Amino acid sequence: MAQRSAADRSPHAGADYHGAATLVVRGVEVPVRLELRGYPEPTDGVYRWVGRVEANNALTEILGDEQRTACVVRAGADARPAVVGDRDLWDRYRIMGKSTPPYPLP
Repeated sequence: MAQRSAADRSPHAGADYHGAATLVVRGVEVPVRLELRGYPEPTDGVYRWVGRVEANNALTEILGDEQRTACVVRAGADARPAVVGDRDLWDRYRIMGKSTPPYPLP
């Protein structure tokens, strides 16, 4: 049996994108780190992407405990509309979008 490397055991191994991005929330640009996964929804044909924003004090100051706030996500050259959702126990915010994702698809 082959041994698995540390990268194979990473909790981010299933992510489509894990890295730096910028959220534009209420006109304020906030540098963040994201982990995102996407999938085409067979029912309506829309590509949906979801994930978490790593804990970020600047984002928490803007959003607090709001449940849904519109934003724009920029990862590289691409920018897409999204919604920042609830905050979890580790101060990470959920993020959701439905469009071509803001990260390159394989």
